[in-house]
Amino acid sequence: MIPDPELAARLRDLHPPPAPPWWPLAPGWWLALLAAAVLAALALRYGPAVWRRLRRRRRLLAALGACVSPAEVSQLLRAAALERFPQHEAAGLHGAAWVEFLEARDRVPGRFATLGEALTEAPYRPPAAPGDAAELRAAARGWLRAVL
Repeated sequence: MIPDPELAARLRDLHPPPAPPWWPLAPGWWLALLAAAVLAALALRYGPAVWRRLRRRRRLLAALGACVSPAEVSQLLRAAALERFPQHEAAGLHGAAWVEFLEARDRVPGRFATLGEALTEAPYRPPAAPGDAAELRAAARGWLRAVL
């Protein structure tokens, strides 16, 4: 086919270049490793606090489900406030100051506006019917989810 055998002898196969080495890594891999290290450090720093907060929220919401009277709901809210805001003197608050404390830390304004009397006077009244605490329990559930 090729008329000159000398030309055919000079032809060689094409050889692909050698594969690029895996080390040192390309700049994109260094950025990915840096981002992974930062995310791992953030998870180690803030992860335990987030897990504790979520565990506390689940525990208090489960306890709220077992509350049948407004007095129990009020006691649970006070315990949750003391646990969440230990630096504040929430234990000594009563009456309108207690409702103001709850309202000041709530994302939904006026959640306890109509329930202030049931919240503040219920612990000092005789036990009421179990249905009386339903609205207060719903408000407390919203407050616990918003604050905890």
